[in-house]
Amino acid sequence: MNRGKAFVDRVVTFLLFLVFGGAAFWMIGSHLDLPAARRIGDYVDSDFWAELGSRDNYNTILIVAATVAALAGLLLIGINIERKRLGRTASPASAPTGTIRTSPADIASAVAQTFEKRDDVRSARHRATEDRGTDIIEIRLRITAEADIAALTDSCHRAAADITDALPGQNILPRFVLQAEQPVRSR
Repeated sequence: MNRGKAFVDRVVTFLLFLVFGGAAFWMIGSHLDLPAARRIGDYVDSDFWAELGSRDNYNTILIVAATVAALAGLLLIGINIERKRLGRTASPASAPTGTIRTSPADIASAVAQTFEKRDDVRSARHRATEDRGTDIIEIRLRITAEADIAALTDSCHRAAADITDALPGQNILPRFVLQAEQPVRSR
């Protein structure tokens, strides 16, 4: 998630905190008969809220409010779901006679398939995306509890060097995530 999206999420979260926190304070304070809650209650036009359901344009108000809330929700979902995948890029080794295009996702897939052949790796997943403005290739390895972490770390370092060699001149960072299974408990 980039900084702009994170800022929007934080602002929306803070505004929702203010709305729900204020409502909670008012309700709890009204129950406890706190003077501050009574002052807030004085600003609320109870006649307006009591008559709102009987107004002629009540259905229109509900439709507009529901539409605005739905659009705001879809906008927030759209902002947060979007993930920039890395596409094919031209290699610096290309010549005027032809262009060599490499796909970071294809290279990530090849690395993941290589790791899946190991006995201590249960599964290997990959993705090539942009994360906070940095292009990354992420290989997520699910390993057995008995796996040799030092050997896996060495393999990850070699694979990172291979990824860098396969994508010369491209600023793509390899990231390896190791997820160890729970050890089997003996009784």
